[in-house]
This record gives sequence, C-alpha cells and structure tokens, in this order.
Amino acid sequence: MNETVKKSAFWIAVAAGVFLLQSVISTGPMKLNLTLLLVYYFGLKRGDLAGVAVGIPVGFLEDTLSGQLIGPGILGKGLVGILPAYLTEGFFIWTPILGMLAVFTLTIVDETVVYTSLALFSQRPAPVQDFLLLTLLKAAVNAPFGWLIRAGK
Repeated sequence: MNETVKKSAFWIAVAAGVFLLQSVISTGPMKLNLTLLLVYYFGLKRGDLAGVAVGIPVGFLEDTLSGQLIGPGILGKGLVGILPAYLTEGFFIWTPILGMLAVFTLTIVDETVVYTSLALFSQRPAPVQDFLLLTLLKAAVNAPFGWLIRAGK
C-alpha cells in the first residue's frame, strides 16, 4: 500500500512538473505539447488502458486550463494514450527512430484532433497555415523525446 502511494505521488509530481514546464517554456502562439509525452509514456510502457487512464485527465486539465471548450483535449490525449500500445505489437521492431517518428506523428494527431474539434464545435482557433506551421514545430520539439522513451516494461 505504501509503495502505491509513493508511486502515485511521484507521477502526480511529474505531471505537475510537465504542466509547469510546458507553461513556462511556451511563448506567444507557440504553446508546447509536453504533456503528450507523459501520455505517450504510459500508453507505450503500460498499454492502452493505462494510456487512456492518463490521457483523459491530462486532456481534461488542458481543456480546463485553456478556458475553451471541454472535450478536444480529452479526445486528443485519449487517442494518444491508446495508439502507442499498438506500436510494440505486430511487425514493428522497436528502434529509437521509430520512437521519434511515433512521437512526431502522435503530436500531429493530437493537435489535429484538438484543432478540428474546436473548429467544428466552437470557433477556428487559428488560420490553417498557422496551425500547420505550429503543429510541425511542436512535433519537431517533441520528436527527440521519442528517442529516449523506449518500448518495453
């Protein structure tokens, strides 16, 4: 029981640190998406159920802190929590390059889901050209972390 409390406290502190780091580093229209890495880690290391279990609260917190529509962040992070679990199954042989490509692609997926949801159910958050440029920049910032986060338990 005590070990579970320690692990939970550790991961809550890590999540709070990622949110804090993301808010400190983000400037102007460039809002980093470092919380995706936390969700990706759980989806990759612990499976799709754990990935979704982390992705939904992280997405909810992002939606709440953004002051916009509740739901797009939950949907985007939930998808990011599910998809990494399938990278280690099947015909993929895990390499650091695959990890970088996975994080790059999942960042684009998350940003696209959030942007599309906001455009459909609220108002378009930015012009499409700005969205594409910022999304590719966020994906490029996140991609090197895919090299560090390795598959396996």
